[in-house]
Amino acid sequence: MISVVLILLALQVTPELRQHVESGLKAKASGDLTTAVKEFTRVVELAPSLPAAHVNLGAVYFEQKNYSAAIPEFRKALELQKELPGVHAMLGAALLAQGFASSAVPHLEAAKSEDLLGVALLESGKAREAIDHLEAALGGRPNDPDLLYYLSAAYGQLAKLSFEKLKEASPDSARVQQAIGNFLVEMGKAPEAAEHLRAALAKRPDLHDVHLALGQLYLDAGDYDKAEQEFRIEAQNVPGSALAAFKLGSVLLDQGQAKGAVVELSRSNALQPGIPETLMELAKAMTATGNLAGAVASLEELLKGDADPKLSEAGHFQLAQAYRRLGRTEDAEREMRRFQELRDKSTPKSVPSAK
Repeated sequence: MISVVLILLALQVTPELRQHVESGLKAKASGDLTTAVKEFTRVVELAPSLPAAHVNLGAVYFEQKNYSAAIPEFRKALELQKELPGVHAMLGAALLAQGFASSAVPHLEAAKSEDLLGVALLESGKAREAIDHLEAALGGRPNDPDLLYYLSAAYGQLAKLSFEKLKEASPDSARVQQAIGNFLVEMGKAPEAAEHLRAALAKRPDLHDVHLALGQLYLDAGDYDKAEQEFRIEAQNVPGSALAAFKLGSVLLDQGQAKGAVVELSRSNALQPGIPETLMELAKAMTATGNLAGAVASLEELLKGDADPKLSEAGHFQLAQAYRRLGRTEDAEREMRRFQELRDKSTPKSVPSAK
């Protein structure tokens, strides 16, 4: 915001103007925004051609969240002087808060306000441009819930627009059926999803990922045989897919086919090395086949990486068991201590009840 010093340095500063400026600043600093509005309103009346007078009044309105009153003050300030530090940012934010997203865009661009500019572009129907700015803002605030929400909304809007174009361009295509099937999967409507996914395969049997989606639906329903069949077809059709190999290996392990599971999970790990979930499943499969040394190698590799805390906890426990079976008692005890430390951190401590 423009400093009051700029006001006091302006020509023809009268004692009355100085008094109202100082009173307004004092009231604002103490949180008395109502009095600040009165004082800065008088400043505007006394010096209507002074840009800083309008900025200070607009800034108090902005702090009150009285955006409809702040907007004309900021606009008047920029009319009097085009470039004013911070005014474009406040005007853009005020316009956005009032729902005037398109009008906010040029001001937020001038302010280089990546986060609010991303929101304004999204609300103006420009999802593609919004994503670039939201991702840039997210780089500095990676866990900001608002940025994550708006980025998710932007991708969702872009996906919807792309799907509408797909339906318009090729309404009877396999891709339309696949897209509808995937959407229904997300909605939890398994039977309807399976119908559309099968329709997609009927039109194009070589489509990638459709067998994976069907296999997951069968797996969720507890039908391991059909799940295995779908995952195996995907793995055969797309031999370079680490995910297909992982899914097939995991379902084979669930069915007690440990040797086959080792083959597929090893292939998945070779295609995309170091994925914690793959290493954990591979360790389980190797343990089931009696290959404890191989299980230890997988678990040690898992724990070197950046695994999910729960997966790390399980990894230390499994490694302790493997070490113990190999007679490496000291190593086993070390891993159990680490397992217990992680478990203690993840277990909420109970609060003693008042008596």
